[in-house]
Amino acid sequence: MKDKLSILLIALIIILIAAGVYSNIKEQQANDYSKIPQKVELSRGFQRWITNLKNKELDVNADDFKLIEENEIYNSMWMKVYSIEDPEKKAFYNSTIESVQSTKKVVFSPSEREFIDYRNEIRDGYNPCEVRFFGQKEDKIIDARVLSGAKEVNCYFDRAYFLDNDVFVISEFSRNVKKNDPSMTPCAIDAFCTYTIKLHIVDLIRNSRFVYESKPFDTVLSILIPEL
Repeated sequence: MKDKLSILLIALIIILIAAGVYSNIKEQQANDYSKIPQKVELSRGFQRWITNLKNKELDVNADDFKLIEENEIYNSMWMKVYSIEDPEKKAFYNSTIESVQSTKKVVFSPSEREFIDYRNEIRDGYNPCEVRFFGQKEDKIIDARVLSGAKEVNCYFDRAYFLDNDVFVISEFSRNVKKNDPSMTPCAIDAFCTYTIKLHIVDLIRNSRFVYESKPFDTVLSILIPEL
C-alpha cells in the first residue's frame, strides 16, 4: 500500500512539474515581442491596412516585420499634463476634442476621450512628421508628441488605429537610411527610393513603444500614397 502511495505521489509531482514547465513555455510565447503581437495582426485596423497595401501591389505580410527597438513614450520635454479639475483646462480639453471630430487623419479611442493626430501638416504647435496624442486619463489631460520622424528620410505616417483605450498602432513609411548618415543623398518622393515600413505599437499603461520594421522595398512614395 505504501509503495502504491509513493508511486502515486511521485507521478503527481511529475505531472505538476510538467504542468509548470508547460505554463512557463506558454507564458514566454505569449510575451514574445520579436514579432508583431497576434492581437495587432488579427485586429481590424491591421487587416484593413494590409489589404489596402496589397491592392496597391505592395506585398507586405505580418511575418515581414521584426522588432528593432523598444523605448519609453513619456518625456517631459514632449509632454504637457493638466488637471481636468481646472475649469480653464477642462474648457481647453472640450474645445480641442470638439475641433477635430470630423478631421481626416485624426482617430479617436473607443472611449472617444483621446485621439491621435497624425496629419502631415503644421497644426496646433506640431510639425509635419510629428504625431500628437491628446486626451484624458483619470483626472489628467495629456498632450504629448508620441512620435517624431525626419523630413530628410521622407518620413510619412500613413495610418493610425486604437486596439483599445490604451494601446494604438501607427504605421510609418520612411527611406531605408539613417537620417544622420553623412553619405545619405536626397531622394524625392516622386522618384524610386528604397523604403521600409515601421509599425509603432504604443502602450500608454506600460509607457512603452515597440517598433517593428519591414523588409526594404523600392517604390515611388507619391504614387503609393497619392495624398502626400
